[in-house]
Amino acid sequence: MKYRFAKSVNNYGVSDDSAIYLIENSKSFEVGLSREGSVKIAWVGFDQFGIRLECVAIVFIDFFYIMHLKPVDPKEDLDEIKKRLW
Repeated sequence: MKYRFAKSVNNYGVSDDSAIYLIENSKSFEVGLSREGSVKIAWVGFDQFGIRLECVAIVFIDFFYIMHLKPVDPKEDLDEIKKRLW
């Protein structure tokens, strides 16, 4: 799968490489639909540097559009994170 990144994804100083590592090494879960009706999925896990991240992407036929990526507190409960992801 290919990846495309929104310009705002790097606002928190997390690299595209960290996002790719997270995606390729963590299990995804569905978080809803985009305005256009495309499926949105998310990942919560650790990057190659041990930083816990949350990532949200819209699924297109041949790529993931990464629209949200930020560090999260390692102690934050996964269920709480899932509740606030859209």
